[in-house]
Amino acid sequence: MASPSIEFSHVYKEYRRHFWERKVPAVVDCSFAVERGTITGFVGPNGAGKTTSIKMLLGLVRPTSGTVLVNGNDPRIPRSRTALSFLSERPYFYDHLTVWETLCFSYGLTAGHVKSGEPDIRRVLELVELSASLSTKVKDLSKGMQQRLSMAQALLCDPDLFVLDEPMSGLDPLGRRLFRHILLTLGKEGKTIFFSSHILDDVESLCSHVVVVSAGRLAYQGPLADLLAEGVRVVECEVAGLSEADRDLLTAKGYTVTRNANAGDVISIPAGKDAVECQRYLCEKGIFCESVSKRSASLEDIIYKRQ
Repeated sequence: MASPSIEFSHVYKEYRRHFWERKVPAVVDCSFAVERGTITGFVGPNGAGKTTSIKMLLGLVRPTSGTVLVNGNDPRIPRSRTALSFLSERPYFYDHLTVWETLCFSYGLTAGHVKSGEPDIRRVLELVELSASLSTKVKDLSKGMQQRLSMAQALLCDPDLFVLDEPMSGLDPLGRRLFRHILLTLGKEGKTIFFSSHILDDVESLCSHVVVVSAGRLAYQGPLADLLAEGVRVVECEVAGLSEADRDLLTAKGYTVTRNANAGDVISIPAGKDAVECQRYLCEKGIFCESVSKRSASLEDIIYKRQ
């Protein structure tokens, strides 16, 4: 089995804000892994340790103790970043350069002068819908347009691993829709995407896996579907043809049976009750569910219940 793209093992990181003050923990005994080919959301409240964790996996700061690996390598080793792109929440550009000049400069830093970067630059400009702004200076771009330029930089050399810090920051609804499409397309191509976000709708619509941190500690790691399953409050089955005896028996089993507007019945199966038992009873009676729906807590409620 291939090693994870990102791996944290019992990582601690402490900071001392001033020389005479005691150290303050930012990340505490944090262990998680990001599997290759997954889109993984990295979520938690402000001050949870997300930015510090991203800095450690980029090799910008060292952990106080524990191990961080990127593509099986120590992040301080340059080869760990040869197939990695990073998008910062607050990208920095040279304001006097145009969009085209900025990407030419970025291409020269990443790929050298082995070949012309023009085809790749035009490709990414089209992906982020900046082709009409080639001659626009960075200082004249809006915050959202600068974020698109930052995404173009990340896409430029077609890496296998994307580390994105709040990629939707500053985007309008059309920009968010565009970025979602880009990330989903990259996921289908087998790229590994690890991104932090406070916009949980984006996490829910994009991610297969999620890492949740709180106060520097790991609160959850695993498939998003498993986390959402924790928030299922009730399953509702809409049926027709129940007799009074059926209603009484189902009620005695702990289900709630109510009449609906279509002269049928809605059987509510609370969390923790076995839905299969209810469905088996209905099947034996020759009664079939016309619809099944779940009422769940929001992802926000599920995550912050863990804090």
